[in-house]
Amino acid sequence: MVNELVKYDNRLNSIPLRRFNSREMNLFFSIASRIIDKGTNDISFSFTQLKYLSQYKNHNGRFIEDLEKVYDKLLSISARNDDGDKIVRFVAFTKYEIERSTETVTIAVNPDFKGLFNELRTWTRFSLEQFASLKSTYSKTAFRLLKQYRTVGKRNFKMSEFRELLDIPESYRTDAIDRRVLKPIKEELSPIFRGLKVKKRHEGHGGKITGYEFTWKPEDKNENDFLKSSWYEMRKKITNIENNNDLTKQEKENAKKRLYNNYSKKTINQKETLPNEDRNTQLSEEEKLKLRHEIDERLKALGMDKNSKS
Repeated sequence: MVNELVKYDNRLNSIPLRRFNSREMNLFFSIASRIIDKGTNDISFSFTQLKYLSQYKNHNGRFIEDLEKVYDKLLSISARNDDGDKIVRFVAFTKYEIERSTETVTIAVNPDFKGLFNELRTWTRFSLEQFASLKSTYSKTAFRLLKQYRTVGKRNFKMSEFRELLDIPESYRTDAIDRRVLKPIKEELSPIFRGLKVKKRHEGHGGKITGYEFTWKPEDKNENDFLKSSWYEMRKKITNIENNNDLTKQEKENAKKRLYNNYSKKTINQKETLPNEDRNTQLSEEEKLKLRHEIDERLKALGMDKNSKS
């Protein structure tokens, strides 16, 4: 799945994915990653392909059940178009076929919905691998919404908008939102969005919370979402956590635990340097071999080597 990108019209971000769990979101956006600019023709996926793209771990029986749940929820996703005279609502997909004997899934995009995936003028794009690696559904949704503003570095939400887009239960008061929504978002997205901060917006001085402001270091306009080596990406995420002064000591530790298994408080030496992106393609075979050995040793120290049982 390395460097598999998801890209769609920004309007999709305004449609809440109500009641989607983490596995179902992964499956939906795995499908979305392959239907960009494919028109409204039937598009087929093998079970193996979808499992790989979505980082699916369960057995086949559960997989088919989850595919059906995704289909049921896809039917609930509707688009709205208002040209000033006529209001039209329509469902996203007109066909969703699961064939057990060939282990394939076939879908077709509604012609009225094709503009969300074809001939895009404005869009949101992100790494499918980064998205699928996130555990919390709140983190996944916030990740997409912030990526829409990746070169801006700022996104404000009114409280009602935040609740609707993230599908937050009405029973959640602000303290519950802090614990169950903002906490996983900060811990899972701080490694990805450099300098991520979440600020509560108040009505007046210290009054009612009216929304949230997310800020981070903007990405360069031409920056791509292609991932580098696993060690390079891990070091970058650890650095983002360590340098984020908006995180408490405990939140930093929690963020690291979310990144890799067998975490310990053993310090990762930040003074060690990695070849930059430009040099990486110019390394000699000897340098590449030395780098691979260094990476293997560091991953082994973190309990992430290929022989790890975690």
